Amino acid sequence: MQTLSPDAVTETAAGSDSFLTIGALAKLCNVTVRTLRYYEEMDLIGPVKRSSGKYRLYNQHSLKRINAILALQGLNFSLDEILKVLGPYSISRSYSKQEQIAHTRESLSQQKQFIHDKITQLNTLNQDIEHRLNLLDKVCSPCHDTAPHEHCAEQCSFLEVHN
Repeated sequence: MQTLSPDAVTETAAGSDSFLTIGALAKLCNVTVRTLRYYEEMDLIGPVKRSSGKYRLYNQHSLKRINAILALQGLNFSLDEILKVLGPYSISRSYSKQEQIAHTRESLSQQKQFIHDKITQLNTLNQDIEHRLNLLDKVCSPCHDTAPHEHCAEQCSFLEVHN
């Protein structure tokens, strides 16, 4: 974890685990505090604990989960889809170690299947677009070979169907 200012990081009584405030975590992840609060509302993340002043405190696991959320958003996953992939934060915190292992295995399998399905959908969409481009080239080839008719676009039945 990066070294942050004393007001951003607090330590437990044992002094071994460091925690980040929501502001420090937001800065580290390059998102707004409001974004993190919205993630909390959706149960994508949650504070590991609260300080004596009731500030939300996060740890390295929180940072990894936010990075996973941001990576999936970068792949155009909606937040609802991300919630399905990662699972609710509140539920994952209540598991015993054995349950966490089992849940992690199940979650990773679900993530793999979800991504596989998404790739299949994108490949299908890509093939459809390629097919439409090929049709457009065939249908409009007479216009390309000669000077286009001035009303070609208005009279083209292919464009009427595909616009």
